[in-house]
Amino acid sequence: MKRKKIHIVEDQLIIVMDLEYMLEDLGYQVCGISTSYEDALGVIKSIRPDLVLIDIILSSEKTGIDLARELNRNHQIPFIFLTSHADRGTIETAKTTRPSGYIVKPFNRNDVYAAIEMAFNYAHITEESQNIFLPEGKQKTKIPLDEMIYAHAEGNYTTFITTNRKIVLRKCLKEVSETILNNKKFVRIHKSYLVNKDAIRARNASNILLNNGENVPLGRAYSGCLF
Repeated sequence: MKRKKIHIVEDQLIIVMDLEYMLEDLGYQVCGISTSYEDALGVIKSIRPDLVLIDIILSSEKTGIDLARELNRNHQIPFIFLTSHADRGTIETAKTTRPSGYIVKPFNRNDVYAAIEMAFNYAHITEESQNIFLPEGKQKTKIPLDEMIYAHAEGNYTTFITTNRKIVLRKCLKEVSETILNNKKFVRIHKSYLVNKDAIRARNASNILLNNGENVPLGRAYSGCLF
């Protein structure tokens, strides 16, 4: 199994050494160590770790809070705060960045393991709720939910229309609908069509107008399931 890559952003050498040993012993890969906001950002852009452990107070003008906001804004990488500060003010400020965890120093191996595994689990659940994973051979194609407009089946092939691309899979609609219809955003409107309800602009008795300007057929047998 591929090891998860973790980047450490911490400016206290003793803590870094302890943490690196713990992470490697727990089976994770330490893919970088940074002591400042600027250094961390450069490494994160080039390596793109699976998780970042961030000390709130860094040896730079910008803090771990600033780095967390940058990760949310432009990288969508989960992070856990490491800090000696557990006062109400620090915690309230940290909460605004929506961290995946908060580890108070001093910490032990179990503290670190529990926080990291919870963070990865939360990130997985979040990804599953925000994306559709479509079978394609031995792999899966990921499509963000807000990009998906509709799926159209022709024989053994299904075409997925998104806001910026078209994906054709050698799968019948029945096969892919078992995955897609688990998400309540999607509904079957015709024997050959599934649509994202958020992409519907208007409808009449026999057609649906979508946000991309296309009209797709509305089957009589499915019209009652739409709303």
